[in-house]
This record gives sequence, structure tokens and C-alpha cells, in this order.
Amino acid sequence: MGVSYRLRQALAFFDPRVPASSRDRAMQRLNEDERTLFRRLSPTDQRHALAVYEAAKDGWPEDEALHIAALLHDVGKGRPGLADRTGLTLTKTMAPWLLLRWQLLQPDSRRGRIARLAGDTEASARLAELAESRADVVETLRSYGFREHTSGRRLAELDARL
Repeated sequence: MGVSYRLRQALAFFDPRVPASSRDRAMQRLNEDERTLFRRLSPTDQRHALAVYEAAKDGWPEDEALHIAALLHDVGKGRPGLADRTGLTLTKTMAPWLLLRWQLLQPDSRRGRIARLAGDTEASARLAELAESRADVVETLRSYGFREHTSGRRLAELDARL
């Protein structure tokens, strides 16, 4: 990813707008507890989830589990600040092994929060499970990025592009 992409990404963090029409259409696909999870995302993460959702619908219109997982794939992050997001991006790029060591630190320390962000995939799957998401949605979230799981692989590819 280029510097200009990362700069736009950082500036988007401060934009509170979320397109209401696309959000409202997407919300109809979610149960009430899933809607609550989605609403807890920051505006930046809501916009991103909606973009991944739209791309999933365009690419695989029949894969409803992928569509719902696209909306929920970042709920395990919580609401990280710009410093934690930047720290995660830099650490993943320059010293990813540190994330393993930082998992042992207090979760409320800066490095502990950054390490926890790196494990957001499993946290998203657990939250979806608690929200009584369909089993195939939870499986897609849990299989994020696994080559042998079609929807999980597609979700990771879309997430990386958008």
C-alpha cells in the first residue's frame, strides 16, 4: 500500500459521515443484535464494512453469509484510536513478530491494545456468535483468510482491497 493510500485512510478517520441510504439497506440483512454490533463500529469502520459488503454483493450475489460477514468483520476491533491503528499498521509492516510478544502484555497498555487489534478476526467471530448470527456467517468470520474456505478467503481479499 502506498503512502497516499495510508494518508487518505488516516484522514478518513476524522470524517463522521456514513452514507445513510446504503447503511439502512445493509442493516435490513442483520438481526437486531448484529445491528447493535455494527452501530458500535466507528464511522470509519462502518464505511469500510459497507464498502466490503457492496463489493461482496457485486462479486458473489448469492453468498449471503459473505455479505453479512462483510458487515461484521471488524466488530472485534472495538473502537481503536488513530494511534493504535497506526501502531498496528507499522508493526505489521516492520516487525510483525512483536505482536506475538505484545499479546502477553496488559491489554490496556498501548502495545497490548495493538496486539489485541491484530487478533480481531476471532473476536469478531465470537461476537457474531453471541449475537446469534447464522453458523455460516460465524464460520466465514472465523475462516477469514484461509485459502481452503471460499467465503473466508473472499472476505480477506475484499478487506485487503478496500
